[in-house]
Amino acid sequence: MKRLMLALLLLAFVQPAYADDHDDEKSDFEFDYVGLVQVQAAPLTGADNLIQDGDLAEEPGFRLRRARFGLKGKAWNLMDFEISTQADVYGIDLLDAWIGYRLGTEVGFTLGAKKVPFSRFALMGSGKGALIERPMGTTAMAPGRQLGLTVEGDVADGAFGYAIGVYNGFERRTNFFEGYAYGSALLGNRLTRLATVLRLTSEPLGKIGHTMADLKGGDFRLGVGASGFYNDGTTTTTYGWEADVHVKVAGFHLAAEYTQDHASPVQKPTTSLTVPAEIGRSALAAEMGYMILPTQLGVTVRGELVDDNDTDENNGDVLVIAGGVQYYWYETGLRVGLDYIHRQELHGQNLDNDTLVFQFQLEL
Repeated sequence: MKRLMLALLLLAFVQPAYADDHDDEKSDFEFDYVGLVQVQAAPLTGADNLIQDGDLAEEPGFRLRRARFGLKGKAWNLMDFEISTQADVYGIDLLDAWIGYRLGTEVGFTLGAKKVPFSRFALMGSGKGALIERPMGTTAMAPGRQLGLTVEGDVADGAFGYAIGVYNGFERRTNFFEGYAYGSALLGNRLTRLATVLRLTSEPLGKIGHTMADLKGGDFRLGVGASGFYNDGTTTTTYGWEADVHVKVAGFHLAAEYTQDHASPVQKPTTSLTVPAEIGRSALAAEMGYMILPTQLGVTVRGELVDDNDTDENNGDVLVIAGGVQYYWYETGLRVGLDYIHRQELHGQNLDNDTLVFQFQLEL
C-alpha cells in the first residue's frame, strides 16, 4: 500500500508535464486531486471517554482525524474513476478505488470500492458536514464503504434519483458505536456473503448541493431519501432501513434521519462472531444550523437518540446533544470548527464522557 501511495504522488506531479509534452493525448485523461487533512485538538474530555464508544478523544491532546490523498477524473471522455488512500495508525490503506461508466444522467454504472448508498449523513463527505463529525448513530449503523457494483441515476435534474447495488457483505466491529468494518477490497469476499442496497431520492425544487450547511443561501430547496439493505452474513443476517430529509433556505439548513436495523444469528454460524439472539437497533438524529451570510460564519446544533438494543435498557441508550460554530474559506477548502458534545446515558451508569473539540480542515 505504501507503493500505491508513492505512485499516486508521482502521478500527481508528473501529469502536468506529461500533458504539455503530449498535446494530441491531452484530452484523453482529466485529473483532479482528492485530499483531506483534518487535525483535531481536544482541550476538554470526560474521565470515561473511549474512542471505541464513539468519543472523539480519550484524553486532552491532538488527533490527526483524517489524512487522505488520491486522484479522480475521466478517461477518454468515456469513463470516470477515482483512487484514494487514507493514513491510519497501521499505515496507508485503500479508501476508494472505482471505475464508472454513465449513459447520460439517467443510468450509470460504478464498479469498485466506494460508499454504499445508504444514509444521507453517511453519504455526505467527511469534510462537507456542518458539525465536525457525523451523528454517532450514523457511524454506528451505516455500512460505509464496500466493494461492489452500483447502478444509479436521476431524471428531471434530480427530481427522482435511485441507486441499487450488490456488494461484499458487511461485517460489524465488536463494539456497536464503532460501526462496520471496511474489509480489504484486495482480499475479496472472505468471511461474508453478499449484501444488496437500494436508495431512492428526490430533490423536486432543484439540486440541494453537496454540503450540509447552506453556504450560499438561496430559495427553498428540499431533499428527501430512503434506503434499505439486506446483508446475508455467514454468522448474522441483518436488514435495515432509513429515511431522511434535508432542507435549505436563505442560509438556514435542517436535516433529520431515522435509522433502524434488525440482526439475527444464522442457525449454523461458520464462526463464533455472531449476535447471541435477535436484536433491533435504532437511531434518530436531527440538526439545524444557520450561516450568517456573507461572513461565512455558521452555527449548528444537533440532537440524537441512539438505542443499541431494543430489548434491553442499558448504557447503549444515549441522548447526544452537539453544538458548534464553524468558519469557512473557499467553501469547505479551509475550515475551522469548535464543537461541544454532551452524552447522557438514559439507563444504567451515568458516564462522564462530554468532549470539547477544535478542528482545522484542508480539503482539495
